[in-house]
Amino acid sequence: MKRRLQPRRWAVGLAIAMALGLLAACGSGGSSDGSSSAAGQGANAKIGYAGFGLDTAFLSTLATKVEAAGKQAGGTVSVTSADGDPAKQANNVNTLVSGGAKGIIIDPVNADAIVPAINRAAQSGAKVVIIDGTASASKNIAIQVATDNYGAGADGCKVVGDLIKGSGTVLNLQGGLDNQAAQNRSNGFTDCMKKNYPNLQVISHSYNWDAAQCSQIVKTQFSTTKIDGVFAASAQCLGPVKSALQGQGRLVPAGKPGHVPFAVIDGTPEELQAVRDGTLTASIEQPLGDLATYAVGWLQKALKGQTIQAGPTDHGTEVKEIGGTLRDLVAPVVVTKKNVDDPTLWANQKQ
Repeated sequence: MKRRLQPRRWAVGLAIAMALGLLAACGSGGSSDGSSSAAGQGANAKIGYAGFGLDTAFLSTLATKVEAAGKQAGGTVSVTSADGDPAKQANNVNTLVSGGAKGIIIDPVNADAIVPAINRAAQSGAKVVIIDGTASASKNIAIQVATDNYGAGADGCKVVGDLIKGSGTVLNLQGGLDNQAAQNRSNGFTDCMKKNYPNLQVISHSYNWDAAQCSQIVKTQFSTTKIDGVFAASAQCLGPVKSALQGQGRLVPAGKPGHVPFAVIDGTPEELQAVRDGTLTASIEQPLGDLATYAVGWLQKALKGQTIQAGPTDHGTEVKEIGGTLRDLVAPVVVTKKNVDDPTLWANQKQ
């Protein structure tokens, strides 16, 4: 997503079928940031992952990372896919709980629609951690773990703004604005533009996390306005923007005169290759490995009955209460030609 990918119709049947496993205790100690592998009272608790989908590199990698973090903790994770359907995701959560899962990690399709399922899970005694996306406030959410999407938008702003150096028009391609991740990415970008680059005009359009809509918006804007820079909320707009620039003879490699600054959020393999090729100035990576590790760690802490509180963590972040929910926001990584081959980037790792 993530993205952030938001609800749309995708093919059914992408769910990964895995046996529900045991989250075994790996020690007796706990960590203030939830990153310890000790399960304590959470030992022998079945856990499940209610994913947004599995049909993109981002989403499938996130599921793989969650599964790996569960194994690292000494157990296994049952993975389900909502295929972008909030009703299916709610049903997946119910199925995981009825199957005996005592810990659920959810990547929400819709922030509001998932809350009843969260509350039903809690009534059955399950603990819930939100990963990547956001869910509306509920006392039954232990914590939300996500990339700092506002910061990612600001990072994109700096990449584009610093290279334009003066006046011009920037196209802000928003995701689905019924999704907090898309809202935060766009707000981070536009707030930064207003503050640091007041001579740049920003044109914002939502493509609702749909590549076809993004393509149409890009074609229209490039045919009617001279676009001097582009920021996109996800890799779904990478192809359309490159095609538009190429059609105008403006697809100039980064670092060369005439290059149109272009930044995209997610850090997909496609984005990193475009950075290598010079057709993308920067990819703003969401650190999926960290998100998965922290989410599993926080779930362990919740299963032990330990209280999660706001404040600094052992893994270098700070838990804050935002909108009535504790959130552990992880800093994104700006990827340019200088660091595009870094083996720690999730798109450079073999799954």
